[in-house]
Amino acid sequence: MFFEQLQTFLRRFNEWEQIAYTSVYVIISILALIGNGLVILVVLWKREMRTNRNVLIVNLALSNLVLALINIPFLWLPSIDFEFPYSRFFCKFANVLPGSNIYCSTLTICVMAIDRYYSVKQLEVASKRRQCMKAVCISLLIWIISFFLSLPLLLYYDTTMLYVVKDVNVFDERGVLMPRSYGWRQCRLAPPQSTTVVMSGQLNNFLWVNVRTVVDKLTLDVDKDFTKNSVFQLLTSVLQVFSLYIVPLLLLSIFNMKLTRFLKTNANRMARNRLDNRRWRTEQLNRKNCELSQSKIRSHSNSSIRSSITERACERRTSRTTSLLIAMAGSYAALWFPFTLISLLLDLDILYVESHVGIIERIDQTCKMVSMLSICVNPFLYGFLNTNFRREFYEIYSRYVICSAKTTGQALLTHNRPTR
Repeated sequence: MFFEQLQTFLRRFNEWEQIAYTSVYVIISILALIGNGLVILVVLWKREMRTNRNVLIVNLALSNLVLALINIPFLWLPSIDFEFPYSRFFCKFANVLPGSNIYCSTLTICVMAIDRYYSVKQLEVASKRRQCMKAVCISLLIWIISFFLSLPLLLYYDTTMLYVVKDVNVFDERGVLMPRSYGWRQCRLAPPQSTTVVMSGQLNNFLWVNVRTVVDKLTLDVDKDFTKNSVFQLLTSVLQVFSLYIVPLLLLSIFNMKLTRFLKTNANRMARNRLDNRRWRTEQLNRKNCELSQSKIRSHSNSSIRSSITERACERRTSRTTSLLIAMAGSYAALWFPFTLISLLLDLDILYVESHVGIIERIDQTCKMVSMLSICVNPFLYGFLNTNFRREFYEIYSRYVICSAKTTGQALLTHNRPTR
């Protein structure tokens, strides 16, 4: 009876908080499934959309799609209770799978920024099939690197027992004195030599004492193993801060700034190249349809107008691209900064205040929720703001949603039409 009361008291969130957090996570997962699913569908459905850049966008959407599927069962539900009720395999798998997908998403965003800069600067004209195969190989390499980066999670996450009392003699239902141990199974990041953690305290007549009094008296048996666990967890947290936040943010900022500077510096030259190419194609068509002299007169009379229109269009395109690049780097920094900061402060024991543990846990969970918003924002930034993707989305919507609605309406009218 006492142990059940203690376990209820140690639940991290009350019933209303569980409903609120679960509802928000469900909304995030549904939006991410729809957005990333549409991005993948468009590229697979239309052959013209299978470019090297879109292959990387599909790789990003795939990792976000997997995160949307596993977020609630693997990350949120096991964190509700103080006890981890699942197996040792689930403890490892539930951490390495989200970890590898987060690494994959981050690495893909970085590779896309680098690829975008060099493809614009060098103006590569390699075959489309060759570029796509190169992007597929890069995507496979990203998944392999992501798995190796998350390998410590697979090796060092394990189930450990957190004992309140261990090997005490109690009477069972038949009145026989039996040795019993009371504690909770937990899924924790720990070195392979770590042992079980015992919570020690004065528990005389513990079946009749108040639950809150016992919790106040419990103290961790801090020994060498516990200190080793803390140091190991701190090192892991610092490595994750560098690999998942600082390094990606630096790469995004550097290459997006370089691309913005390149576009502004070479905007007029790129516009002139486009104008010359368009003029050359126009002249080739005019030679087939009319005399060469007339086509030259038209081209000379309209050249100044075309050049001014092209320059204004290029300026608008450059401004739109610059805003999009700033939004990409800014969204990554804004969404991942709270979770990165709170995790590092918790591992450094800077935020740990015994009287405010509940508040800190709620802040930590809210920061995790904010970081998970990235799986909804990424398809919007990298897919829906792209003109080609937006056109294909509208075509799918027109063909399958509007047409199906019209067909259903016509069928209903035909069915309800009175017969003579």
